[in-house]
Amino acid sequence: MKPPYKCLRLIYQQQNIFLRLSGFAGGVLLSVLSGCSQKPNSVTLSTGTVGSYYHRLGEQINYSTNTTAEFSIRNFESQGSQENIQRLLNHQVDFAIAQLDVANEAMRAGKVKAVAILAKEYVHIIVRKNSEIKTFDDLQGKRVAVGTPGSGILFTTKQLIQADKLKIQEDYSNFDEAFKKLKSRQLDAVIYVGSLGANEKLRQIFAKNSDMNLLPIRTALVNNLTVLDPSSYESAILPVGTYVSRPPIPDRKLPTLSTATVLVTRPNMNRQIVGLVTWSILSTARTYSQFYPELQNSKPEELMRKELFYIHPAAEAVFNQGDPRMVIIRYWENNNDLQAGFFILGTTSVLGLLLRQWHRQKSKKIMTTTNNRIIELKSLLPDHPQQALESIEDLSQENRLTFIEGLVSTEVYEQLRHKTQTFADQCRTLIEHQRKKFVMDTLLLLDEWQASLQIDPEAALQKLKQLKQQYREMLLSDQVDIEAYIELMNLTLISLMTLVPKSSPADSNPESKKQNLSN
Repeated sequence: MKPPYKCLRLIYQQQNIFLRLSGFAGGVLLSVLSGCSQKPNSVTLSTGTVGSYYHRLGEQINYSTNTTAEFSIRNFESQGSQENIQRLLNHQVDFAIAQLDVANEAMRAGKVKAVAILAKEYVHIIVRKNSEIKTFDDLQGKRVAVGTPGSGILFTTKQLIQADKLKIQEDYSNFDEAFKKLKSRQLDAVIYVGSLGANEKLRQIFAKNSDMNLLPIRTALVNNLTVLDPSSYESAILPVGTYVSRPPIPDRKLPTLSTATVLVTRPNMNRQIVGLVTWSILSTARTYSQFYPELQNSKPEELMRKELFYIHPAAEAVFNQGDPRMVIIRYWENNNDLQAGFFILGTTSVLGLLLRQWHRQKSKKIMTTTNNRIIELKSLLPDHPQQALESIEDLSQENRLTFIEGLVSTEVYEQLRHKTQTFADQCRTLIEHQRKKFVMDTLLLLDEWQASLQIDPEAALQKLKQLKQQYREMLLSDQVDIEAYIELMNLTLISLMTLVPKSSPADSNPESKKQNLSN
């Protein structure tokens, strides 16, 4: 007896579904295998001179791609942003690091596309402390190092000079030579454009030469440039003690101009490579906090694409959707019918083995990422223990959520928790040690100033007031925590109470004492 028509139709549909699922599984398998096997043969990047901020950024990008996508980037030295952009346009390299103001002309012409913002660069105007130069406008007619040919420093300096209609004696010496000339009085100023505190040479120069100083840029001039080219520039502040904390350099908040550091490529660059490079950077974003401190406490997806008008489509897709290699899995997660089919096939097929292998690799990668993140944070620990602590706590929370989602086993999670907890304890110990040391340093300063009471009581009182203001600035710039600040304020208050009666006869009045203390 022939089966009824409806039964035949049902059998046909089941067979058809099975064949379609099998075909899809085979397609997924081929895609996974091809994705695993196809890695870029040679990706090139133009950066900067060895040891420079751009060259270190290039090494960091190579670390990201090696860690996340398992391919390397060849790092080519250069003189800076302008040379990097030209190399990119000449098809000599695949990617380039440049200042956004330098790259914007080629971006507007459609010749270059952005991949990600890697940092913010600030204009630094460096002079000798005893110099008559007090602001950028005072550079009129002076001998100034403006950056080497091909550098972004030279480009930005030219924009400032033209906007302010200055005429100066331009010097094109490299970084090291320029500071030697400044010290020997062959130059009056050196202009540098770079990430806050990221240039180790600059930090060392300020540490070894207390006679150097940083100058402000007139707010009206900064506003003029930000209005003329808002996609390239924005106003910024150099915080107190960015380079040296005692005595602080700079010794006050300085208004200045900033532009972004951006990774760029050509519009026709292979989408797969652009996507992998973008994801490698985004997934290891906190490792870039040494160049871009805001990444410690903000979402990298927002900071690394903020106000980019000419972004490569593959980079845009990564910022919106994440890992480009996970497209198939995201498709699967959003399709209930396919999930059911995968469950049936996954328990008995090669695809199931691949998925289980992927799960094991995921656990291994999380462990490796945690180890690498702790190694990176150790370099941040000596100077910025509070940032390191906040970062390791964020990482601990990420690992906890990963465990809750079932992506790692209990055993792996316990190992991760032990590693992050141990490092967090190290951070807290160092923070407490630095707080105590800072208080002891303050006590020594107070002792020195109290010793000067017999000679000049008014000067001693003024110094203590300056110290109080300095503490406020350091609190606002996160150089001391609130507990240390309160303790230091108590110390200065006690010292002020001992100073006020000795400062002048008029201060014997209680109301006068109260007014002095409030000041």
